[in-house]
Amino acid sequence: MLLLLVALSSPILLTALMHLWSLQTATPAGTSSLLWPQSAWRVDQRSLLPPPAGAASAVPGVTVRLPFFEPAAAPGQPAALWLVASFNLDQAAGTTWTLAFGHRTPVLVYLDGRLLANSVPLPEADLPLRNLLIGEQRLSVSVPAEWLNAGAHEIAVRVGAAGPSGASVSGLSLGPAPAMEAADRPRRFWLGLRVVTALSALVIGTLLLFAWLVDRRESLFLWSGLQLLMLALLLSPYVLNSPLLPAPWWRMLLDGADVVAKGLAPAVIAAWAAPNMHWVRRLSFAYLALALPVDMTAAYLVLPWVDFSHPWPWWALSSRLAVLGLALWVALQALADKPGLHRFGTAVLAGLALWVWVDVSLCAIVLPGLLSVVDLNVVAYAGWTLWVALLLHRRLVNNRRVERHLRAELATQLAHRSEELRAQYAALRISEQARTAASERERLLAEMHDGVGAQLTSAKMLASGGQLSSGEMVDALDDCLREMRLTVDALSVTDGDLGLLLATLRHRLEPALRAGGITLDWQVDHAPRVPALQGTGGRELARIVQEGLANTMHHAGATRVVVSTRLLSPPARVQVCITDNGVGMPAVLSPGRGLRNMRQRVARLGAAIDWRKPQGQAAGTELVIELPLGDAQPGQVQL
Repeated sequence: MLLLLVALSSPILLTALMHLWSLQTATPAGTSSLLWPQSAWRVDQRSLLPPPAGAASAVPGVTVRLPFFEPAAAPGQPAALWLVASFNLDQAAGTTWTLAFGHRTPVLVYLDGRLLANSVPLPEADLPLRNLLIGEQRLSVSVPAEWLNAGAHEIAVRVGAAGPSGASVSGLSLGPAPAMEAADRPRRFWLGLRVVTALSALVIGTLLLFAWLVDRRESLFLWSGLQLLMLALLLSPYVLNSPLLPAPWWRMLLDGADVVAKGLAPAVIAAWAAPNMHWVRRLSFAYLALALPVDMTAAYLVLPWVDFSHPWPWWALSSRLAVLGLALWVALQALADKPGLHRFGTAVLAGLALWVWVDVSLCAIVLPGLLSVVDLNVVAYAGWTLWVALLLHRRLVNNRRVERHLRAELATQLAHRSEELRAQYAALRISEQARTAASERERLLAEMHDGVGAQLTSAKMLASGGQLSSGEMVDALDDCLREMRLTVDALSVTDGDLGLLLATLRHRLEPALRAGGITLDWQVDHAPRVPALQGTGGRELARIVQEGLANTMHHAGATRVVVSTRLLSPPARVQVCITDNGVGMPAVLSPGRGLRNMRQRVARLGAAIDWRKPQGQAAGTELVIELPLGDAQPGQVQL
């Protein structure tokens, strides 16, 4: 509760103190070397020439006090006037002096009947201002020393017709240039604050918009960036030497920026401090949808802010008061729900924006001329710009911390998962090694059983029946040894070298062919490395070739057999051909066990096999084994 009371009361106190300080620094009466005329003779005439010397006695008029304020003239009745202030010099100035004062409407300045300065070109002196002006423009002009002799002098100021904001002339100040420079420091302070705030809001707002373009989900960056850009636009009249657009478009742009900046305040505060208040954003957008066309139409029609006979000023002030009050309520509600430093700062700034706007609006629009006013809105703008920058920094730092935490957590989880995968892979590798060993053992057992085992069994049966002589027994045992060596040789070639594998087969099988009366014609010219023959693939091809040559010896009745190779492309492949001059194959091959085994082995190699009649021969058989030179695709066999 105490935090809420401080957040409510401190903006009011700060606004009052800043108003009093701005008034005190605006008129540094303690500067002894300066002249500060306290009153002037008012002469109501539109002439561009000043009243004659001694206007107080020669021209009808009234005495008015300085600072001077004239309310806005009735529409269609602009009227200029002259203010004549007198002063005496005990001695000649001797150096260049400076005359300075603030004003709202165009002014002409004469010193002793001689034109000293004009704020606008003379043909534009009677054109009223078309925009709302909070505060005053500053005129500072050098006065030659020879114009300031000892004696009486008169400063005549022609004040242009009162515009929507009225006409005013602040207290005249005249004195040596160094003293005037010191007296002008407060004004330069406010001007510098406006320039810095405008540039800061422009830079931070642009960065927020670029951040939103990178991540469209962060709508907070969009609304905050737009609001800061609107604040920079509102401060541009204090920074720019002239409007960017002609009337009434410049006022339409400024009034639209004022509506957007104030309308987005509740939505931005809710997004920063109370993200669950979704209805606040909808209400802010509803206000913008209603206020933008109304206020920009009023700006286009050049409706004066101070003419309360028209309903628009009532709407403009009350709607802005309501939306700023809503922004303060949202900030206080967020602070009450969850106290924190950033929510407290948001509530204080929201209250400062409200009460500064009330102070400036009362003094400049509702009760003009009652009190002098400096546009203190810049303080609220500067505070909010700085606060958004701090909140943005806080958000980015928190996001960075969350990101580092998530990365650390992810790294930990990844390490644990990697360790689990490493253990699983080790177990899988052991299992695969065991499976491979078992599979290889089964293959070797099958090879021994079907090859050497079968021949030994046959020899044993013949020997036990007394059917084999000693010489025949030796031949049978030689066949067993030859079969065993062939198996070992096929297992030793594991790198896919087709030439080495076929050469081994020739070495082992040629004696048997020669013993069977068959001449071997070796025409192996192309024998590249074949990926399908790597590992145990070479044994598969050896068995296929062995079976093919065995069929030639036992069934073909051939006297000659040719073993050759051919390279084909595309796709890249190699053919191993076994061609005999025997009786040839029957028209329909009988599905015997030998042919079935050959087809199964070819399928495991991802190769193709075919039996056909040799070209250019009357009889005989050609066995063609076609091996791919790319990666083997087991299971694909062409028959």
